[in-house]
Amino acid sequence: MVVSPGGNRRSGNYFSHRSLSKKGIPLHFNAEAQNNASKKIVAAMDLPASQEDYPIRPVDQLVLDLLRREEGLSIQNLMDRLEVTATAIRQRVDRLEEAGYIERRKLVFGRGRPSFCYYLTDKGWRQAGVSYRDLAIALWGMIQGVDSPDTKSQMVNGVAERLGEMYRTMLPNASLEDRMRILASLLSDRKVPSCLTPGPTDLPVLEVHACPYPDLVSEPHDRSACHLEQIALSTALGHPVELSKCRLDGHGCCQFTPRAVPGTDSSAAESPATSVPYTSASG
Repeated sequence: MVVSPGGNRRSGNYFSHRSLSKKGIPLHFNAEAQNNASKKIVAAMDLPASQEDYPIRPVDQLVLDLLRREEGLSIQNLMDRLEVTATAIRQRVDRLEEAGYIERRKLVFGRGRPSFCYYLTDKGWRQAGVSYRDLAIALWGMIQGVDSPDTKSQMVNGVAERLGEMYRTMLPNASLEDRMRILASLLSDRKVPSCLTPGPTDLPVLEVHACPYPDLVSEPHDRSACHLEQIALSTALGHPVELSKCRLDGHGCCQFTPRAVPGTDSSAAESPATSVPYTSASG
């Protein structure tokens, strides 16, 4: 079983040796060892290792909301608006700056001492309340309203492949198992707790413990979002995966099992040019 690099406490993606033993998983699936391996792979990509998400507190959200409405506020500005001490404000902005939500810029006026003002970063803008949920639901509803099954399938596949490509650019040119491990970490970082478990073959199985698109599943029998997720993961990995277990069928999680592809070596790295394309069923 794999734990995302950094542990990701907020997503609950923590598994101890005791929990592994209870699940009947051999101890050679060592969480700590695979965690370290994941960090080495990410380091080789020149990408930062998956970090523990900074837990946004209500008081920190107030600072982000203020900076969303008024950019370039100083410590004094924040003190006046929140009616707290300078020490309290500095503690909050230091935490938010370290976590990458805000940035400090120096302003110089004449010969006086420079002053510092704070601005939201791209990450901060997303956290401060920018949401595409309503837009995504509306667009998905339009897709589901398309009468032609072929057209609908083409649209779902196109969206899924675009999502998969976004993840694919963040994965290393490594073995399929290593790419699956990094992908599980990326999903967990996006509040979709995921991990790897031993599979029926030499390759592990990707477990997803929460639906990434719960608002898109309107009916229990509607598997369009499941198709979308399967195609997206297949595209991201450059290797077809099969939805072998689904939460809609009463299972505790969704499981995606790599398909056996004749003439390919799953232990070797696959380049985008040689990866196996995935085609879903229509409708």
